[in-house]
Amino acid sequence: MKIKYTLLFLVIILNNSKALAQSEDGDGDERVFFNSIVYLKDSVVKKENNYEIYIKDISTGKIKPFKYAVTGSGFFVSKDLDSYLVTANHVANQISLEGEIYFQNVDNEKRSLKLKELVNKNSTWISHPTADVSVLRLNINEKDSIYLDELGISSFSYSSIKNELTSPNRLQDLTIFGFPLSLGAMGNQVSPITKKLKAASDILYLNRFDNKVANAFYLLDDPSISGFSGGPVVIIKESYENPYSNKRVRMSPDIVGLVHGTINDKTGGFAAIVPAKFIAETIDLAPSFNGKYVYYYSTGKIWSERIYKNGFPWTVISNFDSKGIAQEMGTLKNGNGTLIIYNEKGEVISEDSYKKGIFQGSNYVNLKGL
Repeated sequence: MKIKYTLLFLVIILNNSKALAQSEDGDGDERVFFNSIVYLKDSVVKKENNYEIYIKDISTGKIKPFKYAVTGSGFFVSKDLDSYLVTANHVANQISLEGEIYFQNVDNEKRSLKLKELVNKNSTWISHPTADVSVLRLNINEKDSIYLDELGISSFSYSSIKNELTSPNRLQDLTIFGFPLSLGAMGNQVSPITKKLKAASDILYLNRFDNKVANAFYLLDDPSISGFSGGPVVIIKESYENPYSNKRVRMSPDIVGLVHGTINDKTGGFAAIVPAKFIAETIDLAPSFNGKYVYYYSTGKIWSERIYKNGFPWTVISNFDSKGIAQEMGTLKNGNGTLIIYNEKGEVISEDSYKKGIFQGSNYVNLKGL
């Protein structure tokens, strides 16, 4: 049985609203997702013709491996209790658990740490059988809420991933996030680079550039840049003003793909994008939480008890307000029904629907804005 406090969720919401408020140039709808974008870096031994290259220091006679830096982009995704780091498979293949990640936490501070600090010692990258996607399950749901709060990790929601094999509408503005040429990751701050593009094709079957395995892609109307690989392609929905609260309401984004690479020649090219469906499939292949989970109020009183299966709520056992009085909990049982979500004040936030253990969507009751 796992025990989880709810403070982190509240902190993320509040700090994301701060990001919106602090942006004076009107790009808050985009900036609020910066906390979920990750820069990955490691060093690997240079190889040529299946041989590792070593160099000799003439002055000391010591021999050491000839290493070079590898970098890429990635992003955090949460699936209820579980959190994952997502990147391109060709990036993950070069990033060990000794590799470092850099990100901007929810207080807009630069954080850097080794991957091994976020996972257990037996963790490994989980890769899609054909698509250029890899995920690493983070071990943070077993750490206490204070540690999570200190890290300030924010995530895209699993439900934001468009789990269908389609390309976006060609008139729709898309935004890719990442760290091309390591820009935005150096210095005292971490600030992802963004690029606005549009889809330029339907689904095409092409060979991956790294292993020549055929897979589905769609193209964007401009080539990618080295370092964007592994970054998300997102449809950002413009926030709007709630007329009842006079506050901005941020709409959930759609993750529609992951940057693979560039198809080009001397005259130009296109960015090749892995459809988001393969991101969802890879996360589903990764380990996830199973068992009983207990949520507590900050006072220590039980908030809700649930059974989870494959990372999703399976059966809701109980739900209490902050005074310990039972409140409506929904109909969720054996993967089917509804789950009512409350805030700490006892106000209904949403009613989530599940069918055969799969999240179907949310009916948001209180859109009070940020």
